[in-house]
Amino acid sequence: MKKKGQAAVYGLMVAIFVILVSIMLAEPLRDTIDIGRSPSNLDCGNSSISTGTKLSCLVVDLTMPYFLAVVIVAGAGYVFVRRITQ
Repeated sequence: MKKKGQAAVYGLMVAIFVILVSIMLAEPLRDTIDIGRSPSNLDCGNSSISTGTKLSCLVVDLTMPYFLAVVIVAGAGYVFVRRITQ
């Protein structure tokens, strides 16, 4: 029983650590996205930009949701692997 309790506490500590690191990394990522969208770079607010630049703006905009999706999938994968290996 002690090993299962230790594994549960260890899993909780890893989950909290991953959440904290992802929260800490979200702010610099948001700043980078803002810099990329600025008028001096991609100029995403301009309506007369090319189709390729519009697509680049879309990719830059989707960076944050993809980052959060990767964190969630990694966490779910960790929990899934821990359940299977026990």
